[in-house]
Amino acid sequence: MENRSLIYAMRVTKLADNDFYVDYPFDDMSIQGSAESLEEAIEIAKSSLEFTLFDMYEENEEFPVFDESKVSELEKTKESNQHITLIGTSMRSIIETFGEKKIVKSITIPQYQEFWLKKTKLNLSQFVQDKLNDEIGK
Repeated sequence: MENRSLIYAMRVTKLADNDFYVDYPFDDMSIQGSAESLEEAIEIAKSSLEFTLFDMYEENEEFPVFDESKVSELEKTKESNQHITLIGTSMRSIIETFGEKKIVKSITIPQYQEFWLKKTKLNLSQFVQDKLNDEIGK
C-alpha cells in the first residue's frame, strides 16, 4: 500500500460563539460539517476528510491533487471570520482507521501444510495477517 502524504485545505468559518462551519472549499470533493469550537471544527475537518478519502479509495476514484496556488488564493480572499487550515494524513492512517473490520476468508492448502500447522500449533490466521502486514509495511 502506498503511504504518501495527503494534504488538503479545509475552511473553518466562525458563524457565532460556539458555532463553526467546516467545508472543503473546492469543487472536487463535497465535505461539510459543524462544530461548537475551533478545536472540534479542526477534528471534524480531519475525520470528515479521511472518511471521504476512504470512500473514494473504496470506489477506486482518483484523489484531488493538492494545488498550493489555489490555497494561496483562498487565503488571500478569506473573510475575517474564516480560517484556512491544512490537514495532513496518509492512506495507511485512513485504512487503519476505517478498514479495521475483521472479515472471514476461506483458503485451500495442501494436506501436508495442514499437518505442519497442527504439529507446530501455528495460528494460520495470525500468520497470514503478519505476512500481509509485512508486505503492506505496517
